[in-house]
Amino acid sequence: MNVKKQIIAFVFFLSLFCLQLKAQVSIASGVGMTPLQLVQNFLVGNGVIVSNVKFNDSPNVIATSNQIGSFTTGTPTNLGFGTGLTIATGGVQIATMTGTLTLNITGTQITSDPQLQALKPGKSLHDIARLEFDFIPSSDTVKFRYVFASNEYLTAVCTNYDDVFGFFISGANPAGGNYVNQNIALVPGTNLPVSINTINGGVSMGNITPCYLTYTQYYHTLSQNLTYLGATVPLTAWAKVKPCTSYHIKMAICDISNAIYDSGVFLEANSFTSPQLIVTHKFTNPAVSDTAMVRGCNNAVIKLKLPQHFNYNYPVQIIKQGTAINGFDYPSIPDTVFIPANTDSVLFTITPYNNAGFITPKLIQLVIKTSVCSYDTLKINIFPNLPLIVNAIGDTSICSLSNIHISVSGSGGIQPYIFTWNNGDTNTQRIVNPSNTTLYQVVLKDKCNQIAKDSVLITVFPDFVLNATANPNPICKGEFVQLNVSGAIKYFWTTNIPDPSLVNKDTLHNPIVKPSKTTIYHVTGYDTHGCKATDSVQVILHPLLNAAIIANPNPVSVFDPTVHFIDASSGSISWSWNTDDGFTANVRDFIHAFSSSISKNYHVTLMVSNASGCVDSAAIDIFIYPELKIFIPNAFTPDIPGLNNVFKAYGEGMVKFEMYIYNRWGQLIFSTKDINSGWDGKFANENVAAGVYVYSAYYKDFLGKEFNKNGSVTLIR
Repeated sequence: MNVKKQIIAFVFFLSLFCLQLKAQVSIASGVGMTPLQLVQNFLVGNGVIVSNVKFNDSPNVIATSNQIGSFTTGTPTNLGFGTGLTIATGGVQIATMTGTLTLNITGTQITSDPQLQALKPGKSLHDIARLEFDFIPSSDTVKFRYVFASNEYLTAVCTNYDDVFGFFISGANPAGGNYVNQNIALVPGTNLPVSINTINGGVSMGNITPCYLTYTQYYHTLSQNLTYLGATVPLTAWAKVKPCTSYHIKMAICDISNAIYDSGVFLEANSFTSPQLIVTHKFTNPAVSDTAMVRGCNNAVIKLKLPQHFNYNYPVQIIKQGTAINGFDYPSIPDTVFIPANTDSVLFTITPYNNAGFITPKLIQLVIKTSVCSYDTLKINIFPNLPLIVNAIGDTSICSLSNIHISVSGSGGIQPYIFTWNNGDTNTQRIVNPSNTTLYQVVLKDKCNQIAKDSVLITVFPDFVLNATANPNPICKGEFVQLNVSGAIKYFWTTNIPDPSLVNKDTLHNPIVKPSKTTIYHVTGYDTHGCKATDSVQVILHPLLNAAIIANPNPVSVFDPTVHFIDASSGSISWSWNTDDGFTANVRDFIHAFSSSISKNYHVTLMVSNASGCVDSAAIDIFIYPELKIFIPNAFTPDIPGLNNVFKAYGEGMVKFEMYIYNRWGQLIFSTKDINSGWDGKFANENVAAGVYVYSAYYKDFLGKEFNKNGSVTLIR
């Protein structure tokens, strides 16, 4: 005890600097699992049936104990195996806790164990952990692999602190008698129990005897994040047993002399075995199926493997069961298959017959005797391989370049299917639009490489051509044109711009239209199959003439009735003038003197044409206005019937006239804008008094010249 205290600091320092590698080992607590689950999941392998599993004397779910758990290694370590079960004198997590040598235990604590005590008589036991169960082996040997590891290494070799463990088996001894808690955790080739003082690095740290320093080949230092200070290499515990007989084993570990510096044991997963015949199988075409045979496509290869060689032909009994009939659905398998002497295995292949009537799955069930008291049942389905059928759909007749849907499906054979059209397309649904009659071929290939073929024939009706014309073309504005089309039995016209003249004529083959501007007429024709073709014709309208006349001056005075006429049309090349006074002309512009000496209106016309032969006309009125004359009386007698009873102005040659009459106070008592309308001597329908009244007259002549005349008039009563 005193020696350990003196070197704790040294060990802690050494652990920090020697074990700083990246964590690769994961420890999982056994809490929440039963001892049976832990043993079945992380220890037991082939050929062993276990029962009555207990940890620290309890079969129940582990509630709080941290002394048992499982482990996995992400990458290989020098522990020697990757997964398994571990038990420890402290918490199992200490295995990966750098710098921690002791981890207090939780849960039920075991204070004594007679078998461990017998290994270390006279020494105190601490932090006991024990796992025990019954098992029935199927062969004459039971074995498993393990590693013992401890934080006592480096400091407690050949001292009183040599932690110990044991695997204690009880049951019938094939050599005679019984095993009674016989320890099989031994130094290879000896009867020495594995402990700190039997397997170590060969350096003594005390003087306790017996102590062995010569089995260093079984000792090494762990790597990665396994932090125990030392460990054994993987060792194998084994015992001869009687097949099919019940045994009991106890796996126990404890600290010796004190409860510090924990130790643990790692048990390799699936290594607790009683080697027996192992039955495996595989398939000749796993790409087709890795779970079943397929008639004519995928066979099963059965392998029977012994744990060792025998010097005689080893018989293996096989019982054939299932819905598949031996010798009918597959080649006959004998009741006994022999593994040749001095070999450890034999292979045989099951090749299902491809019977024509086999259309539903069947099952081969082989019950194979693997030991004196055990059997392994191998179940393999046989799937039918029905004839591969491909069905391509879509045969039809269509118009050229029409979209058509074609498809393909399959049945029989073994899925998944691969469909391949002759253009390389692998889709089951296609949209095609052939321009001529086409055969679309498709090949179906199943997972067993069976081939089936089919095709779709698309017949394409012959193309036809429309011929659209327009006559006459080009045309002048306002002219009619007849459209015409041939080559089909039904037609429909449209235009690029609206043309009202096509309304109710758009299904005729020869409509007559009157476009208002250059227009493209499109026509779609349909033949007897409903196929269509298109054509178009452009009707061209020549540029507009827009006939126009410029006359200067207009109006014109009777004193000089001479006017200059000019053609203002665009694109005209011929002219025909008529001045409405018997004069005509055929020139673009001319000067004409009218002979009228009185006011008169002449209607002058012009007819023009352009190079395209289009004709237009224009007209203008020439007004010959009279001399401006005006007379305004200076008196009138409204009460005397007959002449001069209305006051008004008299005149001609005016285009505008206004007159206003005021009394002597400047009040407006009469107004008119008509020269023929006069004042009757009343205001507000009452006669005004005789006297002098003032007027103001405004007027404009035909040239737009304005005049203003003021004066007075005497009203006489």
